Amino acid sequence: MKRKATFTLTITLAMLLLVTFAGINYFKPSENDLPFRCSAFNRYDLSRNDNKKIEFAVSQDLRFINSDSGYLLLNGQVTFGDQVTTVNRRIALSAGNKIDSDTYRYKIRTIITSANDTTQDAVFNLLLAEITLDPGYLQLDITQVDKKAYLVGGPLSYLFTCQRY
Repeated sequence: MKRKATFTLTITLAMLLLVTFAGINYFKPSENDLPFRCSAFNRYDLSRNDNKKIEFAVSQDLRFINSDSGYLLLNGQVTFGDQVTTVNRRIALSAGNKIDSDTYRYKIRTIITSANDTTQDAVFNLLLAEITLDPGYLQLDITQVDKKAYLVGGPLSYLFTCQRY
């Protein structure tokens, strides 16, 4: 009888401990997903052969402000063959949502070209095709790798790591 009471007490305490830890983990405050802001510098080498160099060296500022708005700012230099141009564009986003645990999908509302942007649209569209599957949507996987460092991936590959601020 004493053995049965000890066993019951042990099981009860173990279950109580399990429920307590589960409750703490469930109600633990977590970092809010939105707004998400991060910045990075990256080089995209889109050259398909040695005859024509296509390289983007850009700073990127990614902001998911809320589910209705956000943007991806691309600012830097483009080398296309022997020509070097400036790219300064903002991809304005709307109608976004989190489609799984780490993937965000936003509608591309418009692409705003700055007055000092000298890159042809056809050349910029090469980069746009690299980071999107569909020119109407931007879908990015945001994977946390450190306290404020994130790995940002597109539909085809990982694109860059960035620092959240």
